[in-house]
Amino acid sequence: MSKRIVTLPDIPGAGEELEDYIAALFQASGHFVEKQIVESDPADLLELDIVTTDYTGERAARRLIEVKGGKWGYTDLFKVVGWMQYLKIEQGAFFHTRWDDRKTAPTRMSPLGLEVVCFDDFQAAPNHFSEKGFGTFVEPQLIALWRFSYSVERRFVNLINGRAKRGEQGAVAAKTYHRQINNGTFLSRAPEESAAILYEAYQEHPQLTRGYAHELDGGTFDPQTAPADSPSYRAMLKGKYPELQACTYLEHRARLAILKAAVDYAIAHPDGAPEFSMSEDGKVFIFQGLTYHALPSSFHSGMEWLREQPNFRRYATFWQQFLWGWGGFYLDDREEREFEWMSKYSGIPVDEIPTALEAFDRFFPIPDGWFTTAGATDVRMVRLVPLIFQGLGAHHRRFQYGLMDQPDLSALSPSSWYTLKDLHSRISCAVDFLLLTEKELK
Repeated sequence: MSKRIVTLPDIPGAGEELEDYIAALFQASGHFVEKQIVESDPADLLELDIVTTDYTGERAARRLIEVKGGKWGYTDLFKVVGWMQYLKIEQGAFFHTRWDDRKTAPTRMSPLGLEVVCFDDFQAAPNHFSEKGFGTFVEPQLIALWRFSYSVERRFVNLINGRAKRGEQGAVAAKTYHRQINNGTFLSRAPEESAAILYEAYQEHPQLTRGYAHELDGGTFDPQTAPADSPSYRAMLKGKYPELQACTYLEHRARLAILKAAVDYAIAHPDGAPEFSMSEDGKVFIFQGLTYHALPSSFHSGMEWLREQPNFRRYATFWQQFLWGWGGFYLDDREEREFEWMSKYSGIPVDEIPTALEAFDRFFPIPDGWFTTAGATDVRMVRLVPLIFQGLGAHHRRFQYGLMDQPDLSALSPSSWYTLKDLHSRISCAVDFLLLTEKELK
């Protein structure tokens, strides 16, 4: 395991670090989080810092969040209110770090649905967050975990953008894919449209990671018929080539976005998809639900399964937590305890956790399923989750099992030979990536 250490500043910087911190507060308090959403018109540019969705109620509640680390004014506040009206989001929050003689802003903006919150003491910020009614923390230590997770996400995106500038065609395709996943799906008018966008994007490059790996091996980027195996692809599976790991991250991001669209659709149409029908006079054929009916049969069968689950509203949030917080794996020999923690964090009853973990197999069926155990190890993982994110999940176990003051994870005393080696190598992979400089990422 790497002896190098990655640390987080107690006081986040004014830019991306502050945005990641605020997003981590919402993620750690059980929200589904979307970040850095951009709409280009192209004459105008709409940039949203964070949008959260709370699925704990019968109705999904969205909140638009703007983060300012420097100077701000009422123009900034009214801009957010305008975005809320445009996007039909009833709740908003404006986080900043200094009042600048505008302490009356909360009372002025609250009637418009916008909460104005000052974090000038980050030691007290989590408590202030909860006191304002944004959410509570089952485990405050998760805030740091999510700050690391968002740092990995941001670095993946920066890495892909940098490689795209160098002309690598796999990176160019990945950059476009990221925009479709992150921006296009959010700004679509309905959940079924989000799913349609993602399925169409997938059809353009179903072998994105393998095609990029073939390009790195000296071949031509071909996202349709890439070779099943290559030296770069094999190395990626062992933690190398972060640009390829970034591609597998995007592919899982797309699956997660489809799952979220499915949850949103099930909430919007609790009795099932609208059917084709005729007008009352029998002269006009009404194409209700046309986009939904055009989606793949795997989505339809997944929807039938999803509606049968009593806590399906929490499934997208659960999978966001599982992939990017838990590292997309659980320890087979400690399954009962790990499922209890997953239940505690997600709000899904513990006896339903195994069912919630079926979601990828239900919506995206593949031979032998998405979960695999690679050899004599207790690590039961989702295929192709980047080892860098698995490293965050492995580090998370150090906290969960009270091993933060231990030099390694040997106190776990796992039942399989290679479990410790697997966990340590994943942590080293994450540490090495997080310590790369911005120059090295480019």
